[in-house]
Amino acid sequence: MKTIFLFALLVVGCGGMTSPPPPTPAIPNASITGQYDLVLTSTNGHGTTNIYTNFTQTGAAITGAASTLVCLSNDLSKCEGNNAAGVSITPSGTVNGANVTMTISFPSTAGADTVTMVGTAAGTDLAGAYTDSVNDTGTWSAFSVGTLSGAYSGTFNSGSNPMAIAPTILITLTQDNSFNLTGTATIMNSPCISSLVLSGRAIGEAFSLTDSANEAVFTALPSGNSFNFSYKFDPNAAHCAGDFGLGVVTTQSPWDY
Repeated sequence: MKTIFLFALLVVGCGGMTSPPPPTPAIPNASITGQYDLVLTSTNGHGTTNIYTNFTQTGAAITGAASTLVCLSNDLSKCEGNNAAGVSITPSGTVNGANVTMTISFPSTAGADTVTMVGTAAGTDLAGAYTDSVNDTGTWSAFSVGTLSGAYSGTFNSGSNPMAIAPTILITLTQDNSFNLTGTATIMNSPCISSLVLSGRAIGEAFSLTDSANEAVFTALPSGNSFNFSYKFDPNAAHCAGDFGLGVVTTQSPWDY
């Protein structure tokens, strides 16, 4: 009887054994590469800050472009970066699954400001909260943008010698896989220039262009469906010497031709 009883206990014991649960599969790191626009919104009444950059990712490490632009209130006159002399702005961070941490340092009216952003990724979109070194806090969001290849049309006017009828500008841009831009511009009703040969770089959805022969520099920021841009000709340029001003262009569709 003892033998039968022990055997029964063994049978019951074996039947009651459970296997350990399988390990939880690791969540793959979010992919954060390409052109990005970031918006920081202060919860302390300090408005918004727009950041334009191109991210590259190696493993869990994220690095922004050396040409990163940081623009308070998306104002062209309040932009820092884009390889400006003496100003180095390069965001960096890490990803761990869907969790993202990034830092960026840039000049501000209160001195050098280092912002730390912590958030999560949902697809290619990012969102979270930030703190900075000048006692500001808030929320942030980021989204990827596409190529800037295409046609743009609009007007501009000189800040030093404004015209009653603003000149018209038609721009065609082509972007390569390294964010480089090339293109041309046709200008009508300008007293000093009729065309430009352009080269430059996409920076997120913003862009920077130059015409080296005519010594002109352009910087453009997105604003809804349009781009606000500033321009400046070198004081020694052969045409439009020293001229500067502002303009706006919108994307043309194929049906606009």
